[in-house]
This record gives sequence, C-alpha cells and structure tokens, in this order.
Amino acid sequence: MQQDSARTGKILRVKTGYNPNSSSVGSQIPAFLSFAVGTGVFAIIASQMLNMIGIHIRKKKDSIETGKQE
Repeated sequence: MQQDSARTGKILRVKTGYNPNSSSVGSQIPAFLSFAVGTGVFAIIASQMLNMIGIHIRKKKDSIETGKQE
C-alpha cells in the first residue's frame, strides 16, 4: 500500500506560552492570580497594622488610668 503524501504532514513549530488573541479570559488568568495574592498580602498587612494600633491605644489608656507616663 502506498501512503498519500497529502495526508501525512510534519510538525514545523510548537508555540508555547500565553496567546492573548486566543481567549480574552485565558489571557487574564495571570492578572487574576496576582490580584488575589496581592489582596491577601494587603489584608494581612492591614490587620497587623490595626492590631499594633490597638495595642498602642490600650497601653496609653492603661498608663493614663494608673497615672504613669510612657
């Protein structure tokens, strides 16, 4: 049997990476992931700052009640 040369082909090149023209949602996935990570980091920093402010306020209140100065 003879193979038909029109049916057989070879792979000339393989493209890797993101192609923004192929899918508008697929091209936004890295941005969504980095936004989610950034939001988590910001939430941790904000909660730590509020905690430190609360500690400072409590120390100041306790020193006023006992008559001591910092």
